[in-house]
Amino acid sequence: MKKNNKLISLRTDLQNKIDKLDRNKIHILYFSYDFSFYNIYHSPLLLTTKILNFLKGDASIDHVCHISRFTYDRSKKRYIAKIFEANTKRGMEENFLYDRLKNFKGVCYIETIDQYVDKQLAKNFEKKFFAVKYSKVLAAFSGIDFSFLDKILKRKKPKGGFCSWLVSIFLINQNIDIKHIENGDPKEIVPADLFNGNFGNIEILYEYKK
Repeated sequence: MKKNNKLISLRTDLQNKIDKLDRNKIHILYFSYDFSFYNIYHSPLLLTTKILNFLKGDASIDHVCHISRFTYDRSKKRYIAKIFEANTKRGMEENFLYDRLKNFKGVCYIETIDQYVDKQLAKNFEKKFFAVKYSKVLAAFSGIDFSFLDKILKRKKPKGGFCSWLVSIFLINQNIDIKHIENGDPKEIVPADLFNGNFGNIEILYEYKK
């Protein structure tokens, strides 16, 4: 079987970066997708986030999640990162970071917050929110500041959540103050808001190169 050198390089580079992370700190991941037919076809909401970010002059951040845990692979003698994120089809779920990035086309940033993660709180959080469904309605209107739309949403009370909503609640759960972002309301916070939130040091974790 022919080896995919690009995937091998990604796994090696990603593993080297994971090995350098402080596994006791909080790590947030930001995804900026390439504006391409491939990405829009697989995630139609991407067009909405791109337009909103452009109109508001925000960074082009389309998705956000956090590293939920590091599991130790005894056979390879290394730690593997898992993420907890919102999926438009399956709802809130846990995935391997490598699996999330191997088909990703764009730039993935990592923000390390200088605060120890409360692992028991994090475990309880993931247990509570696992399989909560994704709300495309809430995701689509989260970045639109129109009072009449807010009234409509409150009246209909759509259930579920979306990526930045999930991360916002996680940060609140970890006793991190987010009140400087949309008054701390998770339903009003978009990925770009968190990216601009000044929580910690941000650097590129992975960048897709054609």
